[in-house]
Amino acid sequence: MSSVQPTTQMTTAQPYDLNQQAVWYQQSGGAEAPSVGMADVLRILKQRRLMIVVLFFVFYTLVVGATFAIANWAPLWTSEAILELEPPRKNVLDIEPSGDVMPEQMRLALQTESRKLTQPVLLQKVLEQPEIKKTAFYNWYGGNIPKCMTDLRRLLGSTPIPDTYLIRVSLATRDPTETRDIVNAVVDQYLARYVTQAKDELYLRAESLKNTLAERQRKLNEKRDEMYRFREQTAVPGAEEREAMGGLVLGLQAQITQVEVQAAALQQLLESIRDVPVNELPITPEMRILIESDPILRYYRSQVEALDVSIMVNRERLGAKHRDMKTLMLSRQGWYQKEIMKREELITDIRERQIEATRQDLAQTRGVLVRLQDRLQEEQARQRAMSRNVQRYEQMKDDEGVLLKDLEQLQKRASEAEHAVQDKSRERRLSVVQRADRANKPSRPDYFVYLGGGFVVSLVAAVGLAFLREFTDKAIRTPIDVARHGQLSVLGNIPLIDDEEADIDSIELATRKAPHSLVAEAFRQVRTNLLFSGPAEAQRVILITSPGPGDGKTAVAINLAVTLAQSNQRVLLIDCNFRRPAIRDAFPNTRREGLSNILIGQGKLADYVTNSDLANIDVLSSGPMPPSPAELLGSTFMRELLAEARTRYDRVIIDGPPALLISDGIVMSTLVDGVIIVTRAVQNSKGAVKRTREQFERVGARIFGAVLNGVQARAGGYFRRQYREFYEYASDETIPAELPMPPGGNNDPQDAGDGGDRGGR
Repeated sequence: MSSVQPTTQMTTAQPYDLNQQAVWYQQSGGAEAPSVGMADVLRILKQRRLMIVVLFFVFYTLVVGATFAIANWAPLWTSEAILELEPPRKNVLDIEPSGDVMPEQMRLALQTESRKLTQPVLLQKVLEQPEIKKTAFYNWYGGNIPKCMTDLRRLLGSTPIPDTYLIRVSLATRDPTETRDIVNAVVDQYLARYVTQAKDELYLRAESLKNTLAERQRKLNEKRDEMYRFREQTAVPGAEEREAMGGLVLGLQAQITQVEVQAAALQQLLESIRDVPVNELPITPEMRILIESDPILRYYRSQVEALDVSIMVNRERLGAKHRDMKTLMLSRQGWYQKEIMKREELITDIRERQIEATRQDLAQTRGVLVRLQDRLQEEQARQRAMSRNVQRYEQMKDDEGVLLKDLEQLQKRASEAEHAVQDKSRERRLSVVQRADRANKPSRPDYFVYLGGGFVVSLVAAVGLAFLREFTDKAIRTPIDVARHGQLSVLGNIPLIDDEEADIDSIELATRKAPHSLVAEAFRQVRTNLLFSGPAEAQRVILITSPGPGDGKTAVAINLAVTLAQSNQRVLLIDCNFRRPAIRDAFPNTRREGLSNILIGQGKLADYVTNSDLANIDVLSSGPMPPSPAELLGSTFMRELLAEARTRYDRVIIDGPPALLISDGIVMSTLVDGVIIVTRAVQNSKGAVKRTREQFERVGARIFGAVLNGVQARAGGYFRRQYREFYEYASDETIPAELPMPPGGNNDPQDAGDGGDRGGR
């Protein structure tokens, strides 16, 4: 056997796309449908252009009619006046002087005045004027002044003109004269009210300024009285006295430092002589003079010196060892000992007197230090009190100066306020630049806005409704709907037989009775796209099913089997729809017994297969209705039947039941090589196609793609242009006469090579 063998797998193969009718959608395991792109937008516009044109015509007709109706029966005439507000001057009446006027302040001032123009009190006074009461605008409300005032406030426009000092006051009514009169009445009434309010405001502010001036004078007098009492009760020293006080404090601090140094020196001296032994006490010249001037010590010394003279005289006369010499020596020794003892006694006495004197000096010095420190504290406290008094008095003087300066400014401003009350120019800060005139043409309708804007709105509304209709349409209408919402590859599109020019009684017989029709060509496209979607060995057994009954799955199964047989392949067509079998209607010679008999073990495939009147096609009917079709279809007998069919036939086409109604198709999908889902345009919903795909995916079935059946020829849709081109091409006189069928039964040149040795099957 020889067949077409594509070199790539289904997910990457490029299908044979005749007239671009096959739409392929690469499945991604439950991925979301692709978003709407520019191609989809153009497609929707093209398909629904008639709807868009009709809706646009209806909408724009309404717009044009409404525009001319307004122009004839409800026009509006607009009049406007322009007011100018001078920038606020430097206000001399405020307590605090103001600086230059900022842009934000001017903007707020303009907005404030524009809001005042629509005050209910002002509008009520306008409506009370006799001239206004005669207008049709006023009389239309029948004396209902609150309602009239509310509508006038709503209709009256009062807005600042950007980047200017101007305010626009406008009104639109059905009478141009009344519009002018009402606007001018509002402006005149507001100007009169503005002048009165300006006078009242100036007078009130001048009186407030006088009261403030009197209050400032009272505070100044109180401050001066307070300063006088303070000077009387508290000594406020002058600069010389404060300087003398500072010098005294500095002198006391210097004396304290000096006395502290003396006390430290005396303390150090006392500690140094207290621990020194008497014999080690240094003898100062003053101490030596004091010691030597002692009369007793001098007497002892004189005795020693007298004996020294006697010893020197008698030594030469008597000799050193004479008895008298010894007596003199002993006597001298005695007096000398007395002298030494007396000197030591005097040194001890002087040391004790020195220590005592040092102690007395130290105590006296410390006493002086304490007295100096006490006096320093007193003087410092006095100095601080003096500084506080001076500081307080200076603060009083500063307060007096501030009050005096403020009083002078207030006196100056009070004088200016008196002139401001009499100044007439302040009443003219708000002036009329342009009074309202009678309008020459109506402001409503504005033909450019109404007709131009209506054109755009009508077009947008028409396009929007077309897109709304497209996105809210739940029915499958185009292959793009199948690919987008069903996420299925579209193998082909079968046109609606009612649009076919050829005489076809039944679509099941299209490829046999009208092989040159567009419907037959569509089925051949399905066959071609299927063959090129994967290897032939992976497409031996194919289940044809649909979401519901009447979708055309039987027609697709029969015509697909016929086109495969015409390509010189042996095909077995099995009717697996036990509840509504339809294969026997297309092949009347088929036996009544069939699949159900085989599944219950009453025979083999060869016992019930019927050879059809077409070459290369055998048919197996469904047989009698079994009690449990799903169990039989999933049985071992069914597996053996399909295995035997694989050995005898190149292709096995199974016409299954609807997938959403009966579970038989789901059971069969697990036994076949793949499933083709037939959807019917308009009849099937997008959700039904999606649920069908999801059911097969849940059981792991392979889906070859979908066939869209019953596609209508419509503007922007499918087959209208193809109908015309196909029959123009088919009716060309240059086409040669039809050749006879070849011996193998293949009359399709493009598939002539898809045959081979099939003998013995």
